[in-house]
Amino acid sequence: MTEEKKVQYFNIILCKAGMLLVGLGLIRALSIYQDQLSFLLGFIGYSLFFLHVRALEKKWGIPKKHVWISNGIFIFLLVALAYWLAFPSI
Repeated sequence: MTEEKKVQYFNIILCKAGMLLVGLGLIRALSIYQDQLSFLLGFIGYSLFFLHVRALEKKWGIPKKHVWISNGIFIFLLVALAYWLAFPSI
């Protein structure tokens, strides 16, 4: 693997970690403040950011297998941690 590919994969990991934190922040804010309009605006921005990361993955030529694996791990972590943050006493 070339040095450029390593940097690309590292940047994708940082983007996914940032997306995970922003998504968890949105869910936590919704569960505390019950402000659905702010959640909707945040979710639209979050979705646009996700589309941008997908475009970068295609532009950089990341194999689809790696994209699917990283998305699966990302969704699993997001759902598990979101449930834990949204319903802490259950």
